[in-house]
Amino acid sequence: MSQFFPKSKALYTIVILLTIVVGEMVLHPNHWDTWPAFMCMVFFFCVHRDFKQAPNILIGGAFGILQIYLIKLWYAVAVPMFGGDMSKYTDPHTQHALFTSKLIYILVFVFFIVLLKDAIPLLFNDFTFMFFIAAGIAAGAHTNIAVAAKTVAAYANGVAEATGNQELITAMQGATAKALESVIPVTNVWEWMAICIVGGGLIILSLHYGGVLVAKIMGVSSPPPPAHH
Repeated sequence: MSQFFPKSKALYTIVILLTIVVGEMVLHPNHWDTWPAFMCMVFFFCVHRDFKQAPNILIGGAFGILQIYLIKLWYAVAVPMFGGDMSKYTDPHTQHALFTSKLIYILVFVFFIVLLKDAIPLLFNDFTFMFFIAAGIAAGAHTNIAVAAKTVAAYANGVAEATGNQELITAMQGATAKALESVIPVTNVWEWMAICIVGGGLIILSLHYGGVLVAKIMGVSSPPPPAHH
């Protein structure tokens, strides 16, 4: 049994599990998104726990998340150029303009990643693009929830207004306003970046020095090899 599951791997597995538990217990109660930090953990394993790759993961990850803020600035300029109106988000013309604008931004961004990967590897690397994708999915989900919630709220307010009962209208508007405030998630790019750098950095430090500690306990010169995924 020890041939397939050596003590060093068992000890390091405990390090991993403790890291996950501590990370969740810190992030979750504060209502902070966990994915930016734990993506750093995943990528740290992808590079076989090469500690020298940590800056590329953390800084590249934060730079990838930053693109969500920058692409919104781009939308403000590009969407009207392509015939869209951001105040009419669900309009087919706006959706087409958004798609075109997003595609152009992604193509340009990928071009710069390929072009500058060797020149500025801290900012332009594979981790940058993966974090951009993950942040885009998260932000997109937030937008879809917001659109759906506002649509339902507008319908409910419309039904109340149709009755002509001012008390009902006021009550419904108050109820929908509170519901929207509690339901619609906030896309905080700066918070995501901080979680990536600080939270992800602490997780990588825990995994790295946890491996060093396990190696010392086992009396070997190097940390146990990571499990193959």
